[in-house]
Amino acid sequence: MSIAPGHLALQDVSFTIGGRSLVRNVSLTVAPGEMIGVIGPNGAGKSSLLRTIYRTNRPSAGRVTVNGEDVWQRPATWVARHVGAVLQDMPADFPLTVRDVVAMGRSAHKRLLEADSAHDHALIEAAIELLQLRPLETRAFRTLSGGERQRTLVARALVQQPAVLVLDEPTNHLDIHHQLQLLRFVRSLGITVVAALHDLNLAAMFCDRIAILHKGEMVATGTPEAVLTEANLASIFRIEATLARNPRTNTIWVMPA
Repeated sequence: MSIAPGHLALQDVSFTIGGRSLVRNVSLTVAPGEMIGVIGPNGAGKSSLLRTIYRTNRPSAGRVTVNGEDVWQRPATWVARHVGAVLQDMPADFPLTVRDVVAMGRSAHKRLLEADSAHDHALIEAAIELLQLRPLETRAFRTLSGGERQRTLVARALVQQPAVLVLDEPTNHLDIHHQLQLLRFVRSLGITVVAALHDLNLAAMFCDRIAILHKGEMVATGTPEAVLTEANLASIFRIEATLARNPRTNTIWVMPA
């Protein structure tokens, strides 16, 4: 059976390291073009789970498939062509410019030392424009602010032309203007997105569905309205909150007491 590009499935995924279970029996299917927000308290296992998708944390049990292919049975170059990732803590102490970092996104599509083609250049230029990096393109990556680095890494991921985009706290270091701008942009791409988010209202505003992780387990999945309930907020996030509708977006709005 043919599976559409961008289909992602986690089947009973667990991850244990040093005898400590960080993720336990998580199953999640993401349809092509769907944006899923993964939320949960600190230490819930969000980053550990996302790392199983882009081949950093090998699952102790279970499978992760993209387009029906097990990412841990395919070469790393195959995964790099199909899965893009923007991580929380990317090393920055290297002598590369912003343009160099963005261009790195094409490496999975090229042979070693192969020169950039006209197609590569076009993709790099488009990503630099879309992420408003033109004034920064000759700057050393290590000299950028946290928000500027984040936009550069998103541009690099886009240049990969992935079917699945994994974002681990993509709004870290960004002011509210750039948070909204980035998530609107990601949402407009029409590709499959899995994003770990701390801001519940941003998750509700931009995600088709939300998955809650708690102590390494998936405890709720569904639409923002179904998942962001007073009971879940109290039991999982340990807050009392009033729920309303955002008058501008008509999305669920969490107002902590």
